[in-house]
Amino acid sequence: MTIYAWTISKPGRQTIRKVTTLAELCNYLSVLDLPGVAPPEFVRVDTDVPDHGTYTYNNSSADEWSLTWTKVDGSTEVLD
Repeated sequence: MTIYAWTISKPGRQTIRKVTTLAELCNYLSVLDLPGVAPPEFVRVDTDVPDHGTYTYNNSSADEWSLTWTKVDGSTEVLD
């Protein structure tokens, strides 16, 4: 299972920082009542997502918000 460390920031709101699956990130974006399309097309579960990146909606406007994510290796390895 692949997991992502991510941050959602919007001026005037508390910053949200989580480590979850991509599906859980999409759920957060769907319920946060952020302006624009939620979730953005590039984080849909059925597409390839870059290992890390930043997305900013409506840069320098009153509706601005941003998402930053980093892929975390979700594999489990047993050490002897």
